[in-house]
Amino acid sequence: FFSQWKAVKKEINDTGIQMIGDMPIYVAQDSADVWSNRQMFDLDKSGRARQVSGCPPDYFAADGQLWGQPIYNWDYMKETGYDWWMNRLGFALRTYDMVRIDHFRAFSSYWSIPGDAVTAKEGRWVKGTGLDFFNRVWTIFGRDVPIIAEDLGEIDDGVIQLIADTGLPGMRVMQFAFIDGYDNIHLPHTIPRNSIAYTGTHDNDTTLGWLYATAPENRARALRYCGFTGENWSEGGVKAPAVRAMIRTLWQCPAMLAV
Repeated sequence: FFSQWKAVKKEINDTGIQMIGDMPIYVAQDSADVWSNRQMFDLDKSGRARQVSGCPPDYFAADGQLWGQPIYNWDYMKETGYDWWMNRLGFALRTYDMVRIDHFRAFSSYWSIPGDAVTAKEGRWVKGTGLDFFNRVWTIFGRDVPIIAEDLGEIDDGVIQLIADTGLPGMRVMQFAFIDGYDNIHLPHTIPRNSIAYTGTHDNDTTLGWLYATAPENRARALRYCGFTGENWSEGGVKAPAVRAMIRTLWQCPAMLAV
């Protein structure tokens, strides 16, 4: 697989296209990583997770989200120079040209849930590694390490400060821009240069699907913002002119990269 991937990636890179890989913040309880590195995770003597991952209740989930992966033993990881993480990052950086770390906010603080909890509501916020982790990243890979910080979801001042201190590009998602007023941070004209801007991610509908499903006032706001006039916004299916207007508008934003 990796021989084939390397050959395909080289052919793609030779055309001037780079590959972005996605790295989940956590790994599964039944993964080889946990099985062979038990001291790196918060496990009991039988190998079961004492604390598991997730996120607190919010607008989208009244009980929060109980993901269930074991929480890291960050104190032990720090003692070992975060070697497990550095190996993981190094492999990803050799496999892709850029690496997007999912749920980046866990480096600031993470939601820790008892392993026997029924819902994520039983969790609590625990302080993360902060800059200490990234000081090690910079020592190993240099300050220009090509990492994207997925800073979506419940973001507080601590996460915002960590993004600023690391200098890593965060994310903005155009579909989030029109669900409230005109001061939304995802509006293309407000997106900072050091960002990766998306019409939508793997968690979102397609742009055409979003236009169909969103509230009429959101759709009207989006189309007005993108300079689309007329009634036939969905005409032509995948070539719908309103979709092209949204793509064109995103391309005009200040972000260093638009997807």
